[in-house]
Amino acid sequence: LSSGINAEYGGAGRHTFAVAKHFPNSTFTAFDIDAEQIEKNKTKCKELGLKNVTFLVADFCAMPQEWNGRFDYLMIYDCMHDLPHPAQAMAGLKRVLKDDGLVTMMDINTTSHMPTQVKDPMSAVEYNISLHHCMSVSLASGGVGLGSCWGVELAVSMLQDAGWAEDEIRVTKEEMHAIFVLTKGK
Repeated sequence: LSSGINAEYGGAGRHTFAVAKHFPNSTFTAFDIDAEQIEKNKTKCKELGLKNVTFLVADFCAMPQEWNGRFDYLMIYDCMHDLPHPAQAMAGLKRVLKDDGLVTMMDINTTSHMPTQVKDPMSAVEYNISLHHCMSVSLASGGVGLGSCWGVELAVSMLQDAGWAEDEIRVTKEEMHAIFVLTKGK
């Protein structure tokens, strides 16, 4: 990022500004389906004087074909489980990534095995948020409704089904988050 790369930020939120400011030699394409939020982000970008960010209205589950092989690095933070069609997004990540490119995908650190997950004292909160926000967002868009408690095991399985090889996927688990590092062609 310091030397200058072409990066994508899906779910264009608050992190885009800090990353773009910290890495002025890199260019960032940030996108979301929420046109109103994209307009707010464009305004804030002008206020901050950032020239290395482009905000677009685009769908993570149907990224434009002209993005094929375009990005060195993709960042996805806490939104894959909200998407209506995450399998399409996971395949799209690989499609728009350059050879030897890198993806960091952060999501909630849960297990796909519910009897194990409910032993975690935070599971009541996680399932409540998942049911009332995450699943609802996906289902309202005609999606699969995974929710934030989909689990690391299901995420890895879906990544593999989407074309990511086992040796292209690494997962680091922290207390609250699982960080998936995907390397195309590694």
